Amino acid sequence: MSPSHRPPRSYVAGAALGLLVGLAACTAPRAEPPEQPAPGIAVTQESLRGGGAEGEGPESTWSVTARRLDQPLTQLGQVVVVPDGRELRAVDRSTGQDRWRHPFPLAYQYAVAGDLIVVSASNGGLLEVLDAATGATRWRAEDTQDVVVQQQVVYDRECVGTGQSAKCVVIARDVRDGRQLWKLPADRFARVSDEALGVRAPHAAPTQRYVSVRLNGRTYTSVAPTTGKTGAGRLPSRAWHGFVAGNLLVTTDHDPPRDDRRCTVSIATVDAATGAGGWSGEVFSGRREDGECAKRLAHDRSGLTLIGAGTRLVAVTDAGRPQVIDLRTGRTQWEGVAPGVPIDGDDRSVLVRRTADEGELALLDMATGATRWSAPDPGLSGTSASWRSSVTGRLVAVSGAVEQRPVVLIYDVSTGRQLGRYPGWLAGAGDDWVAVSHSGGSDGISLDLYAF
Repeated sequence: MSPSHRPPRSYVAGAALGLLVGLAACTAPRAEPPEQPAPGIAVTQESLRGGGAEGEGPESTWSVTARRLDQPLTQLGQVVVVPDGRELRAVDRSTGQDRWRHPFPLAYQYAVAGDLIVVSASNGGLLEVLDAATGATRWRAEDTQDVVVQQQVVYDRECVGTGQSAKCVVIARDVRDGRQLWKLPADRFARVSDEALGVRAPHAAPTQRYVSVRLNGRTYTSVAPTTGKTGAGRLPSRAWHGFVAGNLLVTTDHDPPRDDRRCTVSIATVDAATGAGGWSGEVFSGRREDGECAKRLAHDRSGLTLIGAGTRLVAVTDAGRPQVIDLRTGRTQWEGVAPGVPIDGDDRSVLVRRTADEGELALLDMATGATRWSAPDPGLSGTSASWRSSVTGRLVAVSGAVEQRPVVLIYDVSTGRQLGRYPGWLAGAGDDWVAVSHSGGSDGISLDLYAF
């Protein structure tokens, strides 16, 4: 699928936790057939035999049962949000007891904006904004399409009619009360970019001075999020990413030119307000174990589009080493001392692997590129449908399959010490917790939370 036709990021987050193939319930494991994978995980040859939650590390703080998980869990204050099938739940972070449940009639994605949760139908339709503490609906809208959420604004496209005769607009609403801020005429392919540097779904991106909008299928335009006033910044859509970083409108193209063997990613920037030309140049994406270009600058199952913060972008050099460049100038802020491909990270750390899908791990300091620690190859293929990863303030979690058995590994951010190893799938992570899902027999999925 061409990235220009991707579903919204929050929907991709569901794919980041699984390939949107789920089961309404799991059967109890038997001696011969492998156990059914947890809902939200692609049905593959990888299986968790036995289905138990035993592992190396602390015992679970609590366990709950769920029906289907297509998106990652996340924490808001004292609750953990569980996107369970056609129901969004909030459970107490300490006990796992239900705080509230909110049914939703359609397949959905959710996004977190401060103390609010925006729930929208995956294929268009209903949108609801919930209070995270109570689950009560703050406001709702009907007939929305391609919903994109920032911390202060909710955007969507609304059309009257179908096909080429459709009359469409892009609408912005205040996330707190649903008040319409502006609407702009658009075509049926228009949408606000859901991409942002260093933002991990389901968390909404910060609301900056401008947002990147395709009012048609050909051009990214910078638009002020609260007024709808268009800036002078314009860039052609190049089928990959278009986003705002600082005061820059940025586009990327990850398809190397013909006969290019360096895995080139080309970047263009302009000033979002004035349209003045900025830095344009090249970075590189690294390679998979089979020698093919990874193309993406973050693993596609990490929940990130791009690793970085502010105007700093994490990529690879033409020599295959991780690097951070400043999008304002194109200057390299640091280059890693050893080859490796960035696969995940946050604003403090960059997780690197020898290739994009295989090999040993290393955690680098985002500010300097210094190696904090390295760890042996966990033996988890990055091409596996079970692969997931997350880097938080205190933990690094990765999951994949070992001899057809999904397993989750947890490391300490500061030291690299392995804190836990549990059978199952990575279902979410916070600064001091990791959630692991596995078959719960006839009751559905068991979801265990481990605190560190």
